[in-house]
Amino acid sequence: MMSNLKLWDSFGKTDPKYTKSANVDGNRQTSLSGNYMVKLATESLGPIGEGWGYRIVEERLDNTKPVMMKAEGGKLEILKDGDSIVWEQNHTVLIELWHGSRDNTFTQFGHTKFRYMKADGSKMIIDNECAKKSLTDAMKKCLSLIGVCADVFMGEFDDQGYQQAAQLENELKKADDKDAEYLSKIEQFNAAIDDALNAMELCPNMPAMQNVYGLAAHKVDREAPILGIDPATAKQPLDAKYHELTSKFNQEAK
Repeated sequence: MMSNLKLWDSFGKTDPKYTKSANVDGNRQTSLSGNYMVKLATESLGPIGEGWGYRIVEERLDNTKPVMMKAEGGKLEILKDGDSIVWEQNHTVLIELWHGSRDNTFTQFGHTKFRYMKADGSKMIIDNECAKKSLTDAMKKCLSLIGVCADVFMGEFDDQGYQQAAQLENELKKADDKDAEYLSKIEQFNAAIDDALNAMELCPNMPAMQNVYGLAAHKVDREAPILGIDPATAKQPLDAKYHELTSKFNQEAK
């Protein structure tokens, strides 16, 4: 039976090279390159317009909140045009995306601030690129629903270990000499285990040792499958050292 996740899994892990940390209204988020997502979709589905595509269903400007302008004395007051309130506005676009067949469609909204005031009320900002940004936002959301960079949208990139595993997978995928790159990554992987074993040996107490072990085991679970290594086999030296040191700390505690 064909897996329902075949398309989803075909995109692999997001390359950290095309991500960056962003602060959106005080919230830390991982920002993605829209062109990178289009490239991934093209690799799996075909050129846009042939294997997949989209159309704009609706586009509008929505009032959000009254514009607050700094008045004399520094007080913020509602800005009016005559008797009418001047509103901050968001640009919204609704797109319909299709893939494989033009009958396979679904929709998503994209949003961008169009007219808004700086927080201190000192300056009005008008974003003339809002339509392009809203379209990119909607397209990213649509593509994520079929698996493109879905790991970012699912919060996987909040885990530093996952980012490292994603980087490993993409470096192997992009290497000109894949065999040489694979051997190099195997050496780095084994060296990391050796470093963890040495660090565990130097830990002064049980909690510190358990922390080092946990980080190393997590790395093995993430990276061993990418390298074609059985995680349980790779963790055997770590497990042996863990039990050895656990026995040692327990004896010292008596």
